[in-house]
Amino acid sequence: MNRSTKFISGALVLFSIVGSSYAQAGDIPDEQFVVANPATDERHTGINLTDAIFSSLSFSSLEAFTGDGVSANSRILSRTPCQKVGDLDCEPNKYFQYNALLGLCDSTISTDCVSKVFAIDTNGKEIIGTFVENFPGKTEYTYPGDPSLGLPAGASSFIVNFPDFPHPGGTNYLMVAYLQGARGFNESQFRIESFNSAIYAVSKKSGNYVIPRPEIKIRPDHLLVGRQSTGGGYSSCVKTSITECALAWPMPTDVNFGYSLKLKQKIKGWLHGRLNEAKATITSTSDGDQLLTISGKPSKIPGIYAWYPKNNYPEPLKKFYENVSKELVDSNGMGWPSLSGKSDGEDGLPYSIMKLNFGYDESSFKEVLAWIDSVGDKATHAQTIWSIRSMESQQYEECMKGAESLSGIVTTNSTMYIGSPPTFNKIEQTLDYKVISPHYLPDGTEFKGSYDLVIKSDVARCIYKFSSAPISATISVVSSDGTAQIATTLVNERNGWLSLSAKNFTFSSPIVKVSLTQEAAPVAAKAPVAAKPAPSKKTSISCQNGKKIRKVTGLKPVCPAGYKKR
Repeated sequence: MNRSTKFISGALVLFSIVGSSYAQAGDIPDEQFVVANPATDERHTGINLTDAIFSSLSFSSLEAFTGDGVSANSRILSRTPCQKVGDLDCEPNKYFQYNALLGLCDSTISTDCVSKVFAIDTNGKEIIGTFVENFPGKTEYTYPGDPSLGLPAGASSFIVNFPDFPHPGGTNYLMVAYLQGARGFNESQFRIESFNSAIYAVSKKSGNYVIPRPEIKIRPDHLLVGRQSTGGGYSSCVKTSITECALAWPMPTDVNFGYSLKLKQKIKGWLHGRLNEAKATITSTSDGDQLLTISGKPSKIPGIYAWYPKNNYPEPLKKFYENVSKELVDSNGMGWPSLSGKSDGEDGLPYSIMKLNFGYDESSFKEVLAWIDSVGDKATHAQTIWSIRSMESQQYEECMKGAESLSGIVTTNSTMYIGSPPTFNKIEQTLDYKVISPHYLPDGTEFKGSYDLVIKSDVARCIYKFSSAPISATISVVSSDGTAQIATTLVNERNGWLSLSAKNFTFSSPIVKVSLTQEAAPVAAKAPVAAKPAPSKKTSISCQNGKKIRKVTGLKPVCPAGYKKR
């Protein structure tokens, strides 16, 4: 099972909106899109593919597990919420997982926290957001961290205010920074498994809401490698407390937003996400923590949504799911009850399943392509997103030198993409990147894609085995039928980073190809060497003195004294 896959389950409340499609009201922005129930009481599989979903599903918790084995693929036998390692039923020899919302650094949290959230005005001035409140604040599952174990504090996301950067819902913005990690049986240190972050334009409204929390029920398909939770992820709120909702609004796409993150454990390698003009730096603080600073402009991302009865999939989806295990189809997503209130089917798996959190991998890429082919080549909604996350990849490991280094950032406005560094095509000598999106936006206009790659110059040179001489690059976009597209491209190298950008290409599943070249270093001209004179040929002469005759041989033979040449 892919480690990037998230397993979400649990009973959900039924909604007053019923139907297999959703008609978004004209005055409601796509950022507040809400899914509906399936149209009938049959068991269904659905999809709501949107980058914003992770926030509504994120929460802080620390749990201890036992399993039927000691590997990560072992089946879960027990799970216990913990406040710290060593509590009752949270003995150190157990398997542990944490979910950690990172709070704003202050007198109580000095590591594994957000040191600032900022925006950059038109004059290039950095303006730091004013802290408003923690949201949702402390819950029964928040816990203190333990830096000696590599365990970050499970705190809360929070709201900041930017009076100079209004959005349709006001001037407040929600900052969500989310770490997930684990510690194996009898291990001493936690390790970071994933990092995700986002900034949302929000306003708040009051009401009764469900917050995400750890799943209590244990099913036969629950493995240690997966993650199970319940609640959240099905409303227009990007984050909820019991009594309030952080309602999402369109982000201003012409403003650079960013944050700095102070971490005990270091994030390295590659980042990927939804930013235009992305920039990132990693430095060290005086106490040895890593300071990760990221900035960029939000992107508009097309999403898809649909429900289909499990016994009547469209042909592309039917063909894909025929070659996938039933458990992967029927449990990988958010459990959804029947219209009559059944939470599980006779097989013990969720009655219906809503696909929400896809791993940015080859398998998820193919699954989303099957959904797009089934739904039609038109997006259901298009939301403005500001998000960045870490990626797990062993590619180019020999070229990624130094624990403190960031090797590259990949950003795109595509609905789905492969969340790893571009693949080096040895035959064509290109860095290839696969993206996929519906061809059209919800209003019927053609969707134009963007792709940005910022890669450390020395990493690029290592991949291609180049010298330190200047690098040239070209970008091409090849459609799924093999035809080349015309796209606006930009390439430059500055301050140790190579930046490449492709804009205005179309979908559904093109490949972006980056070709790097370098002129051979000129060979120094050698000073001419004087030609050696050809050796002269020896000759012989006869010399005579009276009756005596002598033969003399040499280059210039001369008769000896008293002899004359004959």
